[in-house]
Amino acid sequence: MALSQIQEFYKNQTVFITGSTGLLGKLVLRKLLTSCEPKKIYLLIRQHKEKSPEERLEILLERADLRRDKSEFKEKIFVIEGDCGLPGLGISQDDRDTLENETTCIIHIAATIKFSEHLRMAAYVNVRAVQDLLHLAKQVRDLKAMVHVSTAYSNCNQKHLIKEQFYEPGMTATELLKMLESMDDETITNITPELLGSWPNTYTFTKAVAENVIKTEAQDMPICIVRPGIVIGAFQEPAPGWQDGIQGIGAFLIGAYLGLIHCHLADTKPIYLIPSDYTTNIILSAACHATEKSSLPPIYNYTGSEKNLLAKTKLYEYGKVTAKLYPSVHAVNACFLISTTNKYYLKFLQFWLHLVPAYIVDLICLCLGKKRRFVKMYQKLHKMCDEVEYFNVNFWKYETRNSEMLWKALTEKDRELFPFNMDNLEWNSFFEICVIYARIHFLKDPMHTVPQAKRKRKCITFLYYCIAFALVCVLWRLF
Repeated sequence: MALSQIQEFYKNQTVFITGSTGLLGKLVLRKLLTSCEPKKIYLLIRQHKEKSPEERLEILLERADLRRDKSEFKEKIFVIEGDCGLPGLGISQDDRDTLENETTCIIHIAATIKFSEHLRMAAYVNVRAVQDLLHLAKQVRDLKAMVHVSTAYSNCNQKHLIKEQFYEPGMTATELLKMLESMDDETITNITPELLGSWPNTYTFTKAVAENVIKTEAQDMPICIVRPGIVIGAFQEPAPGWQDGIQGIGAFLIGAYLGLIHCHLADTKPIYLIPSDYTTNIILSAACHATEKSSLPPIYNYTGSEKNLLAKTKLYEYGKVTAKLYPSVHAVNACFLISTTNKYYLKFLQFWLHLVPAYIVDLICLCLGKKRRFVKMYQKLHKMCDEVEYFNVNFWKYETRNSEMLWKALTEKDRELFPFNMDNLEWNSFFEICVIYARIHFLKDPMHTVPQAKRKRKCITFLYYCIAFALVCVLWRLF
């Protein structure tokens, strides 16, 4: 069977991937192995929590649903031990020589995405690593394409429309790194709010600086930037609803699904959620069109379709319907979610809907001699909500002309093999499959328990409102 244009591009290529142990890295690796015919794939993997890079590769293969094809693909995968937090990516000279001599395509996904990350670490991983990778790429003998994966929120300090262009960061990479080298961690922590300026956190700030590195140091290189929105579960591959773990917005939605979260700060405007497998496909497609050298590398804002935007109100509506159809036996409370844009009202709701029940449950646990954990859990949850507050109450429009042109440039066969157009994505069905996947694989709650879960849902909902009514009556009598 004849290969598609994208398959032809990756045939016999040697691809170097950073961030392969993360969500997108796993899917990029999987897609290359299952849909293309690369010659070799080098993965930058660091030792983590006493697990060697080779051990982490085995975990990666299992989570990427590649273990059953291990014998077929393992011979194409090679580990490069390194760490994006170290100078020169922590790569040995022998491995560097190998990459320079053999690599033909580089996909840089690695990043620290923790919003509260210390500025030093965020700068080392998100900025210095980009500089070091570019220095390496310039020594590669036959570099055909390179993709830098950024984020749609790298320039969130820009109001209203974010175009597919470069913006000036708060400072250059050279200025930032030089300053960090001259200060201790405590001093950096103290001045971080001033340094961030109009950026809400170290993640978006360092991503903006990293894009400026591409602009100033990657001229006349075959490189492009992909800025995805909020990456969530997979639509089709490796399985409908596939997720790498419960984190980010997924953790928030699961918390609401189980009745742990009842309120948060958010407006009613659209939210830019992107299926992870679609994000993978645009990354691989963009590389094929990054082969021409340009003084200003092309940028692809990938935030979905203007024809099919998802309003936050619709998101909650779909979640409510799905939770009613497929409740979990692990639910601990009634399932409902109140959204508000008033911070004071939110604090009021958090106190009565989260903290008061948490203190009551912890008191019961204390009396029974069990571990108290609910108050600490909610305090941690509220801190997490504070970190994403900026994104919940602000709205941006995105220019997506380059992404649309990229889609139009694909052949029919490539559109079937590497879909990323979201014009006709059915959000309701998508969230349903994501909830079902999370229910089965993360909550360990098989589908045959749904009838039991529905009965439990009715009971705890009735009990919740009875207790709430009783509490209101007591307070009314007291005050």
